Amino acid sequence: MKYYRLIGLLGLIFFTASCEKKIFDNRTKYIGDYEFIINITCTPNLGDCDTSYTYDGIIDYSSDKDKVVIQFESNFSIEPLIDDDNNLIQHIDHYQSDSLGRFLNKSEVEFVIRTGGLGGGYFRNVYGKKK
Repeated sequence: MKYYRLIGLLGLIFFTASCEKKIFDNRTKYIGDYEFIINITCTPNLGDCDTSYTYDGIIDYSSDKDKVVIQFESNFSIEPLIDDDNNLIQHIDHYQSDSLGRFLNKSEVEFVIRTGGLGGGYFRNVYGKKK
């Protein structure tokens, strides 16, 4: 009988030791459905391209434990790291800073995505509010 207890105890120890121990996932407060307001502007040499629209998107967990996936358009998403000051950090290209924006609080986010280069570009100024 002692042999079975020993095997059971060792099994329990190995099982709990192999599990990842993260008591609280800091990303949880940001996860959910969001309404995004996207304001697009461009550099003057591209003409008048200013427009605004809304998109019902989502912020979800990334497979990387320090990142989230922000789907703010049907065909555009980012997967930034969230630093200790709630800043969104992701390298997109050399035309844009790696600091994209930040979570203002647990239900609001804002960031800027620049696309293009070599003298012309589009800027997506994005604001999201949790539903």
